This record gives sequence, structure tokens and C-alpha cells, in this order.
Amino acid sequence: MNPIENALNEYIGKDLSRFHMPGHKGGENFPEYFKYDITEVEGADSLFESSEAIFETEKRFAKIYGSGASLLSAGGSTLCIQAMLAAVLNPGDELIAARNCHASAVNTMALLDLNPIWINPRDIKAAAKAFDEHPEAKAVYLTSPDYFGVLSDIPAFAKLCEERGAKLLVDNAHGAHLHFTPIEMHPIALGADMCADSLHKSLPVLTGGALLHLKDGSLRDAAKQKMRLFGSTSPSYLIMLSADRCAEYLETKAKYDFAMLNGKVANLRYKAFEHGLAPKVRSVEPARLTLSVKATEMTGEEFGRKLREHGIEPEYVNDEWAVLMASPFNTERDFERIAKFIEDTFGNGFAAFEEWLSAMPEKAMSVRDAVFSETEEIETEKAVGRIASRLNLPCPPCIALAVPGEIIDEKIAALLIKYGIDKINVVK
Repeated sequence: MNPIENALNEYIGKDLSRFHMPGHKGGENFPEYFKYDITEVEGADSLFESSEAIFETEKRFAKIYGSGASLLSAGGSTLCIQAMLAAVLNPGDELIAARNCHASAVNTMALLDLNPIWINPRDIKAAAKAFDEHPEAKAVYLTSPDYFGVLSDIPAFAKLCEERGAKLLVDNAHGAHLHFTPIEMHPIALGADMCADSLHKSLPVLTGGALLHLKDGSLRDAAKQKMRLFGSTSPSYLIMLSADRCAEYLETKAKYDFAMLNGKVANLRYKAFEHGLAPKVRSVEPARLTLSVKATEMTGEEFGRKLREHGIEPEYVNDEWAVLMASPFNTERDFERIAKFIEDTFGNGFAAFEEWLSAMPEKAMSVRDAVFSETEEIETEKAVGRIASRLNLPCPPCIALAVPGEIIDEKIAALLIKYGIDKINVVK
């Protein structure tokens, strides 16, 4: 039923002497799961040349998600993002990118020498204007959902890309479960050409398990070759095994479980709204509860301490927001604790301001040239007029306030200081 698991069990059943990596040899003096931690031995397939067990699991995921092809990653969405950008773009190419992208995307732009045309998140008018000014742009790169669960209008961006002859690439790291919600929300189903899913963020998969989905299945081999450029030659079979086992869950229970979860989180979100802890509902993914710390008189540290006093460890908390990520594998006690926390906490309904840049900073050099330049660290207040050499992206607001190659102006310096970045690396 599970191809990778079957291949591993068949290998274990042969009781061979393991004169191969890793060094623990699956010995009895190690935990039971160590015996599944092997390398690319005969019959176990090879991730970047998959044609047997791993290939069968990948075909299974493609069928589950309705993609042209789905490629397994043991290197998280980072590897998927790297391959996605490399598969579509060549050195020197332009792409239109939402400013709230993950650091891995900016790092990949540096490695591949790509030229991003930045827009604010979810701003489709800005994307259209960027195409007018940069008609050679080959792709639009979005992060949806973002860290706070806010979704972009994927169909609208897909339509725009189709009109402009460009590809729509989506970092869907926080949305692997969106195909299993009562309303279809997964980027591939909504028109994206490629998207990266971190399975482990919301599904029962070990950390590092991810999928790269392709609308066009004919790009499978090319995308595999790009994954090989960045991925480890020793991918974890434990991670791949956990993804393999998750496929059966997705086929049988996921839709029911996420329908139930959505109802629970929606009830908590409404309760939080009544208590002034949640702002008016934007287009958000349904498994995430984001509470406004700003609406209370507490600091982020105090808010986090109160959560932990109620037995809750958040995904993230600071002076503005607290992010709570739920899954079907949270217990009823977990949800009762959140409900009790909300009952014991009141706010004024104020939502922290989402930082959008009225104008993007001036670009002085390419991302690649800045990242690989000689740098120095200086105090941010003294950085006005200097060229950023590293990505500076506070979370929240998850907006890249200073991107490598851009000139730091007074407004950017003030925003960096506001979000706790007191020192910054600049080109020497």
C-alpha cells in the first residue's frame, strides 16, 4: 500500500549486513525507527532519480493533489523553492515578487543571479503595473498563505500571468492542507504553475518533508535535475517514509478531519473576535488562529507568559501578534485550553498595522553582487545611504524591509529599528 514503506520493510527483512551508511547500521541498541534509516541501496530507489518506490509515492501524491507531477523533498520547502525558481528562470532574468517572501527565496535569487521586481503582498494592481514596466518578467512569485494565514487571490494572479505569458510560482509552505478543506484553496487547483508545500507544517510528516507540485507534468525530469543542484545527496529515508505513510491519511481521513478542524478554529476565531482579540476576518486559511497582542495592554512577553500559564505554546508571539497553528491531531484538551485563554483575556479589537512600503527602496546593485560582496556590520541608525548586504526581514510584519543590493533610506532605517533590528550588514 505504501511503496517506500514496503521497500524499506523488504530490505530490513533480508537481514543483510549493512556495510553502507549510516554508521548506526540499524542495530538493536538503537531505537526501533533507526532500522528504517538507510541510504540508496538496491530496491530503495533514489530521490533525485526516482523510478521505483519513491516514484510510486510521488505519483500517488500527484493523484491526491490533482497535479501534473508532485516531487518529494526531504529538504523542506526550501529545496522546493530553490528548484521552482531554477526550473523557470535563468541567470539575469526578472521576476515579480511579493515582498513578504521567505528568506530562502531571496537566498535563491542571489545564488541564481535573479532580478526581483518587488511589490507589496497581494497587490495585483502593482503586479500588473510591474509587468507594464518590465514586460520581460518571466514569473510572479507569491507567498500564500503568509505566516499569519492571510491568502492571496491566486485565481486573479494566475489570470494575470496567463495574459502576460509568465509563470505563477507560489510558496505554499503553510498550506499543504488546503486541498482538504471544504472549500478548495490549494494553489495548484486555483491556477498556479508550481507551488511548494511543507507537509510537516500542518500534516503528520516529519520536519523536512515537503512537495514540489507542477501543473505541467512534462517538467518533472527538469525539475528533478534542479532539485539535485541544491539537495543533499543523502536525503533522509525517515522523512520520506513519514510522507509515504501520510499519503494514506490524505486519501482516507484528511477531508473529514479538516472539515471538523475548520469548525473548531472558526468557533475560536469568533470567540476571540467577541473578546476583542481578533480583528475583522480577512481571507485567511482556516486552520490558523492569529490573535492581536496589540489589542491588549500586554507586551508580547506577557502575552506569551499568559498563554503558557494556560498550557499553550504558540507558534510565534511578539508585541503585535500571536500565531497559533492547529491540526487535526490537536486534542480536545488543546482546544479547551485556547477557549479558556480567550475567556480570560480581553482586548479592544485593534489589529496591528500591516507594514506596506509606499515605495520600494532604490536598487544599487544586484542581490547576488550584494550578498557576495565584502560586508561590515554597523548600527542601523548609521546605515542611511549604505547598501544592504543581507536580507533583513522581521517577523512580523514579514516584509523585507531591506533586501541585499538596496540603498537604506531614512524610512527603512526607522522601520528596521522599530522592529528590533539595531545592527545591519552593509556592503563595505
